[in-house]
Amino acid sequence: MDRVLLETFKAVVDEGGALKAASVLGCAQSNVTTRLKQLEQRLGVPLFDRQGKRLQLSEAGQRYLPYATRILDLIDEAAANARAETPAVQRMRLGTMESTAAMHLPGALASLRQAFPALELQLDVEAEPALSQMLLQHRLDLAVTARVNERAGLVYEAGFDEPLVVVAQEDPAELMAQAPLYAPTLLAFREGCPYRTMALRWLESRRIACARVMSFSTYGAVLGCAAAGMGIAVVPRRLVESQAQTYRLRVYRPRDLSPATSYFVHRSDWQPGVEARALMQDLRRSARQPMVPL
Repeated sequence: MDRVLLETFKAVVDEGGALKAASVLGCAQSNVTTRLKQLEQRLGVPLFDRQGKRLQLSEAGQRYLPYATRILDLIDEAAANARAETPAVQRMRLGTMESTAAMHLPGALASLRQAFPALELQLDVEAEPALSQMLLQHRLDLAVTARVNERAGLVYEAGFDEPLVVVAQEDPAELMAQAPLYAPTLLAFREGCPYRTMALRWLESRRIACARVMSFSTYGAVLGCAAAGMGIAVVPRRLVESQAQTYRLRVYRPRDLSPATSYFVHRSDWQPGVEARALMQDLRRSARQPMVPL
């Protein structure tokens, strides 16, 4: 239906005649009269009873008026909706180490999805150096990682402590008591892993020299090789809570092995929003859960 014809019909009804409608519409009265006749011809019924120059709605016109009004409103609504800017999609680009992804992320991400169903989440699991680089390259918004060295341009907010343990096929405490005769092979995540750095520093503090360091890209491989007697590994305690029996690992919890602190890291030009803060809170809550006795 022609919008101009509908607007003319509605103006004549609202203004009470063709002359006033023409003034409102900014056209000649003859144009109003012509448009009304065109509309009536298309509908096949008279919309007005004409008594001289007076126009009074016919029964058909009375029935047609609410539909014409509704159609005009829908046209305006459709145009406004088409012109409206597409709302920005909430997005957070998150990076974590593999251990954090395995131990704490599942529950935290489930809570985040429930609280913010429209959130678009991108997750990258990498080692600490790669995560820091991705932050500086604006490829991540937030990273959860232990820290080796602070990088300029990044903000480090302490998140939670991760207790570390030593695992091996045999009792690690008895093995290391044999130093300096015992020179272990350290089974660790690939270069740049904060836990690897902490393990080497801890062994050095005990004056235990490593025969070598074997690098792996997954913690499953680290634990499997430790269970096979290929060396010792220093890993987060929670990582072996449910896997010590599966891999038949012996666990040693030395008092002088400090916990690893995980940090929430972001660029100095990016501020955590309510979604990021909710995630941080859930991760802290996960890290406070009681640990299974080993």
